[in-house]
Amino acid sequence: MLHLNRLFKTGTVLFCTAALFACSNVPQSEIEYKKSRSLPSLEIPPDLITPAIDENTRVPALLDTRVTKVNSDIEIRVERDGSLRWLVITSEAPPLAQRLRDFWKDNGFDVLETDPRLDIVDTSWEENRGVTSKNGLGNFFRKAFDVFYSSSTRDQFRTRLEPGILPGTTEIYLSHRGMEQVLKNDSPQWQPRPSDPALEAEMLKRLALYLGTSDNKADAISEDLTRTTAARANITQDAQGLSLLIVSEDYPNTWRRTGLALDHLGATIEDRNRTLDQKVGNYQFRLKDLSDAGAQPKGWFSKLFSGSKDKNLYFELRLLDQGKETHMTVFDQAGNRDNSPSAQRLLTLLQEQLK
Repeated sequence: MLHLNRLFKTGTVLFCTAALFACSNVPQSEIEYKKSRSLPSLEIPPDLITPAIDENTRVPALLDTRVTKVNSDIEIRVERDGSLRWLVITSEAPPLAQRLRDFWKDNGFDVLETDPRLDIVDTSWEENRGVTSKNGLGNFFRKAFDVFYSSSTRDQFRTRLEPGILPGTTEIYLSHRGMEQVLKNDSPQWQPRPSDPALEAEMLKRLALYLGTSDNKADAISEDLTRTTAARANITQDAQGLSLLIVSEDYPNTWRRTGLALDHLGATIEDRNRTLDQKVGNYQFRLKDLSDAGAQPKGWFSKLFSGSKDKNLYFELRLLDQGKETHMTVFDQAGNRDNSPSAQRLLTLLQEQLK
């Protein structure tokens, strides 16, 4: 018995020594996504607009700074507008859609089912395991006892393909949405956190490298993310007294930024049509009812993620080119102008995104 006690004490000392040694060698900052495990039912605030969270238990590969390039002879360039970055590819959309799915899977995400006509790739919600603890001890125990560890943040990404302005080109847009777990009345709840432009730039850079661009071109994606522009979106009323969103920007740029704004809002896109020749376009999508954003309905978590379209409202957002301006109006499913509280709330959210 005495021998066993000594052996136990010796093992404990060795373990602690190894722990302290490992703590001094764990990187302090990294992006490392792993599959989110099932969590207890949590209350979600009504202003969180999101498709269903996929909480399967598969553990995908770790995401680190190493990027595997796909052999390709396509040409890739980076375009920018203020802090907005996107890729322009000399390739048609169909083969690119599969490459986007492969990219996300290689980087630790599941790909959610989407309508293949829309060329939209949504990822599962995942936890970034590399930024949840800044001290070496926390990182060590996270790595050593991973099965017991879960971070308090989740990230989801969307990549969207659009026909380019020039024939034979495709534009790729990447957006990020975040959630964080907070304590409210001694109860853990999920709430949305702002989209992270730096994280979007980092993932877009990795995607560009994956598709085969050069390191120099990829590095340009994350440069000058703080560039700002003057306010360029304003809500007014038209001659009929209906709400109208006016964006002081040409139609192609407004279309581009509107798509990213809807991505950030978590819109479920059902159809879209951009007709550059006629200078008009529309997005058809669903969002949760925006008129009761201050309410706290019972059982919100189960209702939000039930997958029922009845819980969401249909909107058609129309964009009309007016030269140096673009006018945006909301229509209902019957094709009539929608001036409901939800429609007005939608225009307000878009104005906040587009200003």
